[in-house]
Amino acid sequence: MNAASPNFSTLSTQAPISSTGTLGLDECRKGAQVRIVDLQPQSLFGGQDERVTLRLKELGFLPGAQLKVIGFGLLGSDPLAVQVNGTKFALRRAEAAKIRVEAISGSH
Repeated sequence: MNAASPNFSTLSTQAPISSTGTLGLDECRKGAQVRIVDLQPQSLFGGQDERVTLRLKELGFLPGAQLKVIGFGLLGSDPLAVQVNGTKFALRRAEAAKIRVEAISGSH
């Protein structure tokens, strides 16, 4: 792997990585260290989608922010625990699916 290639070893092997090299935060493995690329619409939230996006941004889930996946709920389901800017959050998988991330080079 060359130095310019991101290390996806801590990301889910089942998750399809898009042509831009990103995937949903909900598709990452425990321990993954990633950088937020974008927050995308999630049809599950319907008319509340923009409010959910705004709330995530208010909490620090902004493009460029680095975060670490620290755990999952019982049997790998909701919630997804992450740490961003030194603060731990629990997100539902639907919320995490809004957050597109890329691996941080050199993360294991």
